[in-house]
Amino acid sequence: MTDKIPVSICIITKNECALLEECLKRLTPLGHEIVVVDTGSSDGTPEMVLKYTDKLFRFEWCNDFSAARNECIRHACNDWILTVDSDEHLTDWDEANNQKLIKQNPRGIGRIFRTDTYTQQGETRTVREAMGRLFRKSLYHYEGSIHEQIIPNESALPVSYFTLNAEFDHMAYSGDLETRAKRSLRNITLLKNELQNNPDDTYFMFQLGQAYFMMEDYENAVEAYGKALTYDLDPRLEYVQSMVESYGYALLYTKRYQEALGLEGVYDTFAINADFCFLMGLIYMNNAMFEQAIREFINATKQKVSKVTGANSYRAFYNIGVIYECTGHVQEAVSYYKKCGDFTPALNRIAQLK
Repeated sequence: MTDKIPVSICIITKNECALLEECLKRLTPLGHEIVVVDTGSSDGTPEMVLKYTDKLFRFEWCNDFSAARNECIRHACNDWILTVDSDEHLTDWDEANNQKLIKQNPRGIGRIFRTDTYTQQGETRTVREAMGRLFRKSLYHYEGSIHEQIIPNESALPVSYFTLNAEFDHMAYSGDLETRAKRSLRNITLLKNELQNNPDDTYFMFQLGQAYFMMEDYENAVEAYGKALTYDLDPRLEYVQSMVESYGYALLYTKRYQEALGLEGVYDTFAINADFCFLMGLIYMNNAMFEQAIREFINATKQKVSKVTGANSYRAFYNIGVIYECTGHVQEAVSYYKKCGDFTPALNRIAQLK
């Protein structure tokens, strides 16, 4: 491709040598410049990085992710920047299509898809989300000490997004609860500092709630989400949708079933994806409102958009099966369990009922 637009892949890292090496192995075949900023590793990371790129720079960590990202971007030779975390592993990239999208959106921000797989309350959850990562450094930069955001260099620039053919697996929360808690505690410290300076910033309140949620401290998660939700929020924002859903789960996990029913009040606003309908099904189920629960699980299966894998298919069918089984309708239960395919809990229930 003679008119290929060059891209610089920018990575900041510290003491994640093994994860970063796999990250670099998968990125190298793309043929783009790779720039790595190390913020003080002591695990052999710098020596490993030099096997893949000579664009390695040091930056003294100052508790500010945006400062580190912007420093990394400063060393990039190209205008187009793709930011990747050292714990993200590329699984799919269509270079020809992505080049076409870049040319069609010269002032936009390109979104990748990132998949997280982790255990929550003993259940494995897989979440796939789009996030902005590709942009021109002549137009954008990063702001925010943690969970940094891409901000236009000129406030008058209208922000638009386009979706890349790019898939990454995020390995940060794939470990045990202790590993997740360690990472979350670091984030909590930074987020509390941000909120001291910006006490009305609902995005940081949401991220604080997420940090508590990932370490399964649901009481503090409920408090953080609840405070943010007292503000007048734009329901079209992705983080607001995610916060409402996480808030509902945190209420369920703390057995505040009646309080969770309060989300009926925002149903028309947020029932635009399978995840919210599925959550409402669980809320009704935990309040023994079984007809309403079945209705919402069915609604979930009719939705095309689902961040949590199975919320619009086998997980919804499985919960309908559970309701029918618990209310003595065994044939109906088996019929719904069979709709779950090779979902192990459903196969186990079929075997038990036979």
